[in-house]
Amino acid sequence: MRLHLISALALFLAGCGGGSDEEEANESATAAVSVRVVQVQEAPVQSWVYAQGTARAARREFLTFQNSGRVAYVAPGLEVGRPVRRGQVIAYLERDRTEAELTGARVDLANARAQVSVAEAALVEAAATLELARETFARFATLLELNSASQQEYDEAEAQLEQARAAYARAQAQLAANRAQVNAAQAQVNVAQVTASESRIVAPISGVIARLNIEEGRYFTPQLVQSQNEQTALDTVPVVIVDPSSYEISVDLPSYTSREVDTGSEALIRPSEAPAPAARQRPAQAGSTGNAPPIPVDQFRIFGRVYAVSPALDPESRTYEALIRTTSGGRLLQDGEFVSAWIRGPRAEEVPAVPFDAIGFASGEPFVYVVDPETRRVERRAVELGLTGNEVRAVVSGVRTGEYVVTDGRSALSDGDLVRVIGREPLGARDTADE
Repeated sequence: MRLHLISALALFLAGCGGGSDEEEANESATAAVSVRVVQVQEAPVQSWVYAQGTARAARREFLTFQNSGRVAYVAPGLEVGRPVRRGQVIAYLERDRTEAELTGARVDLANARAQVSVAEAALVEAAATLELARETFARFATLLELNSASQQEYDEAEAQLEQARAAYARAQAQLAANRAQVNAAQAQVNVAQVTASESRIVAPISGVIARLNIEEGRYFTPQLVQSQNEQTALDTVPVVIVDPSSYEISVDLPSYTSREVDTGSEALIRPSEAPAPAARQRPAQAGSTGNAPPIPVDQFRIFGRVYAVSPALDPESRTYEALIRTTSGGRLLQDGEFVSAWIRGPRAEEVPAVPFDAIGFASGEPFVYVVDPETRRVERRAVELGLTGNEVRAVVSGVRTGEYVVTDGRSALSDGDLVRVIGREPLGARDTADE
C-alpha cells in the first residue's frame, strides 16, 4: 500500500521556510538543525523471519551393491544429471557366480517338486492298498464268524491290513519329507535371487542421477562406501538418485522467533548467491524478524511452506528447527544448494508506522523526535514498537497518526532543538506492505 504525506505538510514546510523579521532574528540567534521528516500514518505491516539453509531433495536414494565384484555393466549414456525411471537397471556386477548359484538352486527346486509328485502318487497307491486290505479283513472276519473261513485266512488278512497301514504311514512321511525339501529348495532360490539382486542397482524411484561413482571394469567392495557423514557418503556411494520436483530446507531459528513461525507459514526461497537489486539490497541476519525480501514477492520463482516446527530447543545452540518444503519452483534448485528463505510472520492491518531511520535507541529503549509545526522544535519521545515490516515498524504507543517524526538529521538533535525542515519523505516510498 502506498501512503503519501497529506497536504498539511506542504503548509508546514512553507511555514518553516519563511516568517517575520522577528522570527528570522530569533532563528539567527539560535541555529536551527536541518532535518527531513515523515508523517506518521497508518499502514499494513507484514513481518518476516529470515533464515538460511541447505536445500535437499525431499526424495533421494543412496544406492549401492551389497556384494563385491567387478562392475560388468553401467547403463549406456548414464551420467550425472541424466533422468532415470523407476525400475531401470543402472548397473550390475559380474554375474557368473550368482547366476550359477541361482540356476543350481532352481534345478534343486525342480527336482524336489518332482519328488513330491512321486511321493503323492505313492501315497495314493498306499491309500488304495490300505482300503483293499480293510475290506478283505472285514470279509474274512465275517466268514470266520460263519465258519466259512479258517483262522489262518483271517490271520493272513489281518497281517496284510497292518502292512498296508504301515506302508500308508511311510508314504505320508515320505511326502512330508519331500515337501520339506521343496521348502528348503525354495529358500535357496530366494537366497540366490537376493544375492543376484544385491549384485545390481535398480532405480527405486524416477528422478535424476545426482552422483555416479562407478565405472565399468572397476572392482567394487562394500567397504569402499564411507558413511561417517553425508559428504563422504555422496563421494563414495555408487549411485545417488534425487527427485528434483520437491525440496526440503532445514533452518535453525533463534528462540525469540518461536512465536513468529507456524506450520503452514508461506516461505519465499532464493539461492543465496542470487544478486538482489541495489536499491533493495541490505544485510539480513539469519533468524531475525523484519528482514523483508530483497525483491517484491511477485518476482520470486520458488515458494514453499513450513511443514514442521520442532517443539524443543537445541540445548547447546538455543535454536529450534523449522522444515520448509517447496510448493512450486523446486526444479530451479539443486540438491545441496545453499538458499535464503523469508518466512512470512504475523501481519498487522492499518497501524501507525514509522521508518527505521526515524527510530533511535538509548540504553536499549527506542525513541523518536517529533516536530511541533508551530514552534518548529522537536520533542524526544519514548515509543513502544510493534511488528517490524519492510523498512518500517509499527508503533504501539508514543506517537499519533498525523504527527511528524525526524528521519535525516536525527543524530544531531537533542530534546527541544529548533529545526529547519528541508525535505519531506513519503512513508509510502518504503513499501510498508509486501507488494
